[in-house]
Amino acid sequence: MRLKPPFLTCIVMVLCSVFAACHRPTDNKFLVVRIYRDSNSAFGRDLDRKLYSLNDPNNQLRVRSGKLIVVATMEGDYQEALAGKIATAKPQMIILDTPADAKQLHGVPLDLATAKNACGAEGNCLAFIPPWVDGEELDATNLVLSAVTKK
Repeated sequence: MRLKPPFLTCIVMVLCSVFAACHRPTDNKFLVVRIYRDSNSAFGRDLDRKLYSLNDPNNQLRVRSGKLIVVATMEGDYQEALAGKIATAKPQMIILDTPADAKQLHGVPLDLATAKNACGAEGNCLAFIPPWVDGEELDATNLVLSAVTKK
């Protein structure tokens, strides 16, 4: 018995639809706050300690719904990212090496008045939340920003 092309096409389409509908359910038990920063900055190690301590089981942050906040950093060529890649990656928080770096940000509206110092006494590195962050992500990011900028 030989299958005709239209019948075979129909079977392939049905199988593709079935496989496309079968996907793993999303895990809604945590929120990831992605932070873009310069890992090679003078305050990089201190900032690493602050950020990664938030993932410690004894120091976990949670939003009101009970979801666990997980901190992840986005690193790469700092100057290149400032020139345009940040707007496409859309991190929930950006930490600049200096206030002057704000001039290099392209595609990211920034209100320096709302930025906070994330590097303590070592300098004046600005941490801020971009305008595209909202909802529960904004709540989580505000908690992380408060923890990082705490003296």
